[in-house]
Amino acid sequence: FFQSSLLFLERNVIFGGSKKAPKPDATGLGVMFHPSKLQFKKMSKTKVTRSAFNAIDVASLPPATQKIVANLFADAKDSKKVDEHGNWEFGSEWEKSRFGVKPRGWATNWDLYAVGRDFFTKRTLIVIQIRKSVRHRKNGYLNTSKSYFLIGKNEDNGTFAHPVESRVIHSAIKRDDDVIRACQNWMFDADYTRVQRQGDLCLVPFRRTPIGAQPLELSRVIFQDSHELIAEQIAQLRDYLYAKNPVLTHLPATHPQVRGSGWFKVIVSKRGNFHDFAVPTVD
Repeated sequence: FFQSSLLFLERNVIFGGSKKAPKPDATGLGVMFHPSKLQFKKMSKTKVTRSAFNAIDVASLPPATQKIVANLFADAKDSKKVDEHGNWEFGSEWEKSRFGVKPRGWATNWDLYAVGRDFFTKRTLIVIQIRKSVRHRKNGYLNTSKSYFLIGKNEDNGTFAHPVESRVIHSAIKRDDDVIRACQNWMFDADYTRVQRQGDLCLVPFRRTPIGAQPLELSRVIFQDSHELIAEQIAQLRDYLYAKNPVLTHLPATHPQVRGSGWFKVIVSKRGNFHDFAVPTVD
């Protein structure tokens, strides 16, 4: 009786007597039914425009989002970097040249590739490309180098810029996946929604210590000179450490303490390649 009632509702109320369902909207998201209103309501989704190189046209974003993106980029540009000799300097310098001759010079610029929110903090994250083009001699080949960064805010409101791989970004765009989440999954080699993160480190839950892991006679490990791990038991399998009932403390106190009950795999995030004209921030 229940199924036949739903069928009657579908054919006579929702679709107005037609057996043919409505077509999905232009976003490909289809439509959403609200039983209380007995009608369909289109799901909203911000549409963005991408270039032939997959960069987002910032002007296609809502004004409020444009402002957030600009502020995040400006903060990351001025943040303390890993390499004190590296910097984010933008601009160009080209020699004057007669018509038809390609001049020597250089130019540095950036483009936006993703904007979204962190699964846990709900704070805005962006992915950008920084590129530098150089022509060493007149009419010579234009060499272009690119670096990509995931940018966001830490718990102390400081800005981080984490280098990520271009292939991860472009593959996610091609699949129409969440670019931000794809970068985070790649960084920690895990489903980001399952981890307990502390900056560049995270704990991935395990039901038990993995087969073949060798127990270590220690209960304390320091990662990257800034993350202290203390656990009841620590074991090693290949290049990874596993910890039972771990406590992870960030010594500079930028990130809050992380605790886990049971066994966890300790992951140090991967970093993409980057160039000296665009270096990552300190964690």
